[in-house]
Amino acid sequence: MPKSKEYVFTDDDISDEEVKIKKKQKREIEDKEEKVLKKPKKESNKDEDAVWDLGNNRQISVRDFKGKLYVDIREMYYDKEANLKPGKKGICLNMTQWQKLLSVMDDVDKIVKSKS
Repeated sequence: MPKSKEYVFTDDDISDEEVKIKKKQKREIEDKEEKVLKKPKKESNKDEDAVWDLGNNRQISVRDFKGKLYVDIREMYYDKEANLKPGKKGICLNMTQWQKLLSVMDDVDKIVKSKS
């Protein structure tokens, strides 16, 4: 018995041209299924306005978790079903940390501009 579950055709059953046609049809069906799976889908957030795309699969979002607000800067990835999910790489800042970051942002920006 062959390793694959497909039926092995003999010369008596079917011609070479018919075999080629069936293989081509099968390949086309697989290609269509693959294209459907690769279409990116956005993650469904409760508050769509609270997400900003930074490019390169990175996002900033404002989240409410257990009654507290957080600013989440995170790298995203696509799972097997092409859904956008948050990855391990990132940082989640509470409001105290976010305010501190904002207060030093001008100084950081000046240094970045002087070094570039």
